[in-house]
Amino acid sequence: MALLAAAAADPDYKAMREAAIADSLLVENIVLHRDNGVLTLKSGTIAFTPQVAGRDTLAVFVGEGEFAFDPALPVEKAHLKLVTGEETVRESFDRALFCFSDDTGKEIRSQTRAPKPDAKLADVLRDYRKLLRHSPERPRSMIEAILTSESMDNLEADLLADLLNPRQPGFFSAYLHGRKHSDLRFHVKPRGVIPGMAPEEVAVIVLDPGAEQEGIWYLAHLKSEIEGGTASSSEDHRTAAAESYRIETTIAKNDHFSATTRVKFKAVTDGDRVVKFGLLPYLRVTRVSSDGRDAAFIQEPVHDDASLYVAMPLSMPRGSSHELLIEYAGDKVVHKEGGGNFAVGARESWYPALNSFRDHALYSLVFKIPRQYTLAGVGKLVKEWTEKDFACSEWDSQVPVPVAGFNYGEFKKAKPIDDDATHMVVDGFAATEAPDYLRGAEQALAVGSLSPAILLGQGMAKAQVSLRIFDAWFGHSEFGKLSVTQQPQFSFGQSWPTLVYIPMSAFLDDTQRWQLMGSVQSGLTHFVDEVIPHEVSHQWWGHMVGWSSYHDQWLSEGFAEFSAGLYVQLTEKDPAKFLKYWERAHDLLVQKNAFGRRLNDAGPLWMGERLDSYRYENAYNAVVYRKGAYVLHMLRQLMWDSKEGDKYFRETMRDFVATYMNRNASTEDFERVVEKHMRPSMDMGDHTMGWFFNQWVYGTAIPKYKFDYTVTPDADGKFLLKATLTESEVTPDFVMPVPLYVDFDGQLVRLGFVRMRGNSTNDKIEVKLPKKPKRVLINAYHDVLEM
Repeated sequence: MALLAAAAADPDYKAMREAAIADSLLVENIVLHRDNGVLTLKSGTIAFTPQVAGRDTLAVFVGEGEFAFDPALPVEKAHLKLVTGEETVRESFDRALFCFSDDTGKEIRSQTRAPKPDAKLADVLRDYRKLLRHSPERPRSMIEAILTSESMDNLEADLLADLLNPRQPGFFSAYLHGRKHSDLRFHVKPRGVIPGMAPEEVAVIVLDPGAEQEGIWYLAHLKSEIEGGTASSSEDHRTAAAESYRIETTIAKNDHFSATTRVKFKAVTDGDRVVKFGLLPYLRVTRVSSDGRDAAFIQEPVHDDASLYVAMPLSMPRGSSHELLIEYAGDKVVHKEGGGNFAVGARESWYPALNSFRDHALYSLVFKIPRQYTLAGVGKLVKEWTEKDFACSEWDSQVPVPVAGFNYGEFKKAKPIDDDATHMVVDGFAATEAPDYLRGAEQALAVGSLSPAILLGQGMAKAQVSLRIFDAWFGHSEFGKLSVTQQPQFSFGQSWPTLVYIPMSAFLDDTQRWQLMGSVQSGLTHFVDEVIPHEVSHQWWGHMVGWSSYHDQWLSEGFAEFSAGLYVQLTEKDPAKFLKYWERAHDLLVQKNAFGRRLNDAGPLWMGERLDSYRYENAYNAVVYRKGAYVLHMLRQLMWDSKEGDKYFRETMRDFVATYMNRNASTEDFERVVEKHMRPSMDMGDHTMGWFFNQWVYGTAIPKYKFDYTVTPDADGKFLLKATLTESEVTPDFVMPVPLYVDFDGQLVRLGFVRMRGNSTNDKIEVKLPKKPKRVLINAYHDVLEM
């Protein structure tokens, strides 16, 4: 049953959901201009479904049409050419579905010639509905995952939201069956095309899993905003903003999940009634109430467009406060993995989440679980008790956080570490037995006990050291504790506020990993060495300071990768390990893949999730994580001072955290903080850091350097260094201060920077030295990402 009790009261939604073809009309050379896109219906027939509230909302076209699109931004032109080989889109199509809440219906009807029935139109409508309402069990590509997640669009629910608020300007979506691409989508949505990803309102997307040209071809702000200079990653298209949650959850012995969530929120827009939540479709809502009265809601069947929408009884004035009580139950939140291990699958969607990772809200969590198991939750443990066969606990976030979660299993709980240096408590949870997929190896390979609990203390100690380092470099954590918890996934870690999920591989020693993985385990060893500091640093990067959009996610993942490198530098006795850390990052970016492409060339760091494509597989990981880390590392090296060391960089990072605590920062926000602390050597004449961010965040160039030098005795008993530095493979305006080092008996001394611009050679480098160096070099610490 798609619509439950209260939702059935909304006749407009039901009418749109079940609507058949009402009338079909002959069309000839109708041209629709939408932002930078032009749709031409050269000839054919178009049919509308019945009007709702006096407005057309959906039309189906069969005939000859053409779609043309010219990107508004150079970076988008470059991305389009990278994926398709062309800087513009020209696509002929033979059928289409148009969905809209603007005046498209009036515009088309005013240009049609005469009625013309066409039996194929009903079939086309049915096929499109089947395509757009289906949510696959296992998405076949990243694009399909983005478009069919727990918060996938329900077209009729989105239409209802606009119909119930006449203040909204309305959206337009075209789903085209093209000659070259059978599922090409063009959207102009003032509320945002993919709200959980970005605030941009215009997109061209091709969904074709496994195909070379699948991808988000274009995602940008409205042409009017771009031309007016008002486009920003910080634009806010939310309908509502969460303020607090009270979630009461019961997990039964059969893993069945039942819960109630009381969410308080404020209206962000004026006049809206429909609020969308992210909730695992397997969790079926049974009731929604507002102020004790049932509220209408929409939740289609599990494998359909099952996103949860709630229709408030009355329109909401901007800034008004509201509260909803949502009751739901279902399965597939946790999965048995054997040995008392459970995988928590629905990390973000185990409760009805409003703007997950966007809103910082207070959480009060109550859990009831079978008594033999233990649960670690987000926030502070307030109390524990038992009820019949259930172990119960209550948790309080104490401060606003962007998401809430838990880990769960037959855990051994370690004695907490009370760290005086950070005023943090570190506790730990791990199963005593390995998950089923590893238990056979214990006997077959004679690897000894694979009990995760054995190495729990080691993981907690590493987390404690990580907290001390990051506390000193980034500022004091607003969280009072951190739980280190083991999960059954082998090589995947994650971080939630006050709670980190550490993979099973981190609970194996070097010998066990070698016996299990053989020679391929070397890369895994690096991952294991770095996963805990990486995930711990997300307490700062992602939770205390969020990111505004997918363009800015490097402020979380790239910063965490940098933090892991900082941990390596400050904890390893061998300095070579720190250099190797950056060498591996460098190689991942510049070495060519099977298609002869460098992952760095997939696009600018700013492109985020869109970097992955057929010829650039794993480019997102390489660029956002590694290059993002490199950007921070280069800033650190530019700010380093021979007398003050890293003082200026540390002040920058602490200022950034303090300024954007419990807020979502954009790349532009970070750039402004860097400019407050920039050193004189970083000023290229305009007193900004635009040169640096344009090159390394919004550009793809990587310079190549050739360095030659001679050292000769001078008349005064000193030595004269003469050197030549050549920079190549960059644009004419590319500028970079390149650090110059001398090695005096194993002690590296930075002499200063050689400022390079464009493809050029500086042959006037002369420095007097007090003694003869062992060697002279540039970029001794991977100061600049170079070829």
